[in-house]
Amino acid sequence: MAKNKHFIVLLVIGMLFLMLFYGKAITNPNGILFNDSGDAIKNYYTYAYHINNDSSYTNFEGMNYPYGEHYLYTDCHPILANTFKFLGDELPFLKTQSIGVLNFFMLFSILLTFIVVYFVLQEFSLNKWFCVAFSIAITLLSPQLFRLEGHLALSYSFAIPLSWFLLIRALKTPKKGVYILLFLNTVFWLFIHAYLGMIILAFLVAFLFSKVLLDQERKQKLIKYSVLLIVLLVPLLTFYSYAKLSDTHTDRTDNPSGFFLYNAELDDVFLPNHPPLKPVFDLISGNTIKQEWEAWSYVGLATTILFVAFIVTLFLWGFNKNKRKKLSLYFSDSYLNASLLAAFLVLLFAMAFPFRLFPDLLDVFPILKQFRATGRFAWPFYFVALVFAAYVFQKKYANLSRKKGLVFITAVITLTIIEGLYYHIELSKKIVEQPNVFKKELLKDEYIEALNTIDENKFQAIITLPFYHQGSETFSRTINDNAVRSSIIFSYHTKLPLVNANLTRVSVNESKNIVQLISPSYYRKELQNDLKSAKSFLIVKVNEELSKYENDLYKKATSVYKRNNIELLAITPQVLFENTGEIEKQKFELLKDSLSQNQGFYVSDANSFVYYNNYENMPSEFCFRGKGAYEGVKKGKNIFAEFEPNTFTNEKEYHISMWMHNGEKDALNLWLRLIVEEYDEANEEWFSTTLLPEYSEVIYGDWSLVEGTFKIKDANNKVYIVSKGKDNSKAHLYADDLLIREVSNAVYKLEDGNLFYNNHEIVAL
Repeated sequence: MAKNKHFIVLLVIGMLFLMLFYGKAITNPNGILFNDSGDAIKNYYTYAYHINNDSSYTNFEGMNYPYGEHYLYTDCHPILANTFKFLGDELPFLKTQSIGVLNFFMLFSILLTFIVVYFVLQEFSLNKWFCVAFSIAITLLSPQLFRLEGHLALSYSFAIPLSWFLLIRALKTPKKGVYILLFLNTVFWLFIHAYLGMIILAFLVAFLFSKVLLDQERKQKLIKYSVLLIVLLVPLLTFYSYAKLSDTHTDRTDNPSGFFLYNAELDDVFLPNHPPLKPVFDLISGNTIKQEWEAWSYVGLATTILFVAFIVTLFLWGFNKNKRKKLSLYFSDSYLNASLLAAFLVLLFAMAFPFRLFPDLLDVFPILKQFRATGRFAWPFYFVALVFAAYVFQKKYANLSRKKGLVFITAVITLTIIEGLYYHIELSKKIVEQPNVFKKELLKDEYIEALNTIDENKFQAIITLPFYHQGSETFSRTINDNAVRSSIIFSYHTKLPLVNANLTRVSVNESKNIVQLISPSYYRKELQNDLKSAKSFLIVKVNEELSKYENDLYKKATSVYKRNNIELLAITPQVLFENTGEIEKQKFELLKDSLSQNQGFYVSDANSFVYYNNYENMPSEFCFRGKGAYEGVKKGKNIFAEFEPNTFTNEKEYHISMWMHNGEKDALNLWLRLIVEEYDEANEEWFSTTLLPEYSEVIYGDWSLVEGTFKIKDANNKVYIVSKGKDNSKAHLYADDLLIREVSNAVYKLEDGNLFYNNHEIVAL
């Protein structure tokens, strides 16, 4: 007992801490969700739906109906979800209490972090009481804690130090059992969350190479190092092969956006992001420092001061051999030195170095584009920096008198613990506020009442309005938290899949077919070819504003329940996919005699502004109508039209629409924008209305109608219609049929049997 007293003290402190801060969550884990919006509720849903409702172990059927999605792309804790799914029949609580089990695991990981960090510190010969104190400080300040609010599978703060510890043990005592544990550990984290697995692998491989680089006897140990490299890389190969072989979905984008959006910077690592010190730094800086949430990896003030002191000292002593030797005493552990170098290298990647300096390097290593939040790669540096700080502080303590040493070490540890406690004070309150909506009895009355009216046997899937669809980055509809939450509740409890999706790497072609569902009914919907059921669709509508096309769909459905925020409707496939092209033509024929003529069009207002350019003077391989279209590249700026001052009138609202080719890979993604630019020459000011082609609701074959409304600030300003794409865009750009009209004006034209209506192409079937 006496031998293990330090560990027992740590264990008691860890358990007391958990109960003090998270007791309410731990004693009722199945009654709460840590967050019921954003990524959190989606990640809870994909996990719980897969366990309880999916018929497949590899295909998640809850979203992106009728296609579903490979479960590894859903952030559903894949290895846990499949394990609980498999064991659920024998151990029913794994299904009925699946949310509670997950919540408990995530909170229990805090206690595991205390323990694992304690053993990591022991590897560097720290005094055991120091190991207890510093493991508490490091755990409390861990940046992964905040993932409990959204990215649930990234919240396991013991994952990185555990992996680090196992590799150290494998290097020090190369035994078969340790190698097996290291292998299984790496596989496990890849199948918890591929991102977390890759962060761990990047650090471990960098650590191994750093150790080889710093090892004077590397040639004699080459076999050991080679075996360890294989132990680390085989799990990655296994994961990648499994993902490829089991994935039935094709046409995923291999050129996702976001690599440069969420990178780390030094302020994310060395400056506080929470009280008590953040308000002080905000006051000093004038609140000019803007940190990136994805990159939060704050190492604490004590560690920051230590690193600054080392840099200053190194600069001052750089040319003094004796003083450099004194400084080197703090770098006497080869394993810690290798860890520091590895953590620094991974931190550089977290900062997108050298890719920010040379963006074209990404095309040389395209696999790196899959990481849209490189800031997370700063986490290994957090753990290594604080362990290194503990190592240095102990050496400093040993060089001081007992009294001064105790004051010094107490101040360092207390400061770090206080900084970390603010994280838990904030988070522990927030994560118990939302009830578990996957327990029917905890739902609001309107949901329970609505669910009781549904006969799920009559429906094949759920369509949510407002319609959301995220994942392919080429065909998308914006996320609405209210719509996502409501649709998830109905989907989980009825076991009906969602046509909508809130995922990450959805097949481009699948998303194209699904988003086209919102297109006007005079366009043929490709989705109907992939449906295997003749049952109706259940529409879940929440009390949010609908677009024109969403409202058209809503009006075609039959209401079956309505209360407060929720309305349920039913629509048959026949009505949903009915082509109304002939009806629209008939409407036009009835209206034609009452319409006026303007520039070859029939218009509802003869005096209303109309501008149309069909680009027939620009022959092109890809045209929407006729034989001409604007042809360029996505990169940079394309000017489609420019208008002299006084072309437009103040206060009038105009509608702009333009067909853009979507048939080429990466045609509409990567932040391509259609922009109405207004230039105030006198004041040298620009005013813009921006439209994103990726979010177009109207899809017709290989073309998307990009449309929206705008007003001008001053009639005396020049106006340009342009597109802008990122400088690293490689795709071609084809655009056709630019139409600008006043919102109140309707524009028609009958040509070759097809009806032109406000730039739509209506072909009767």
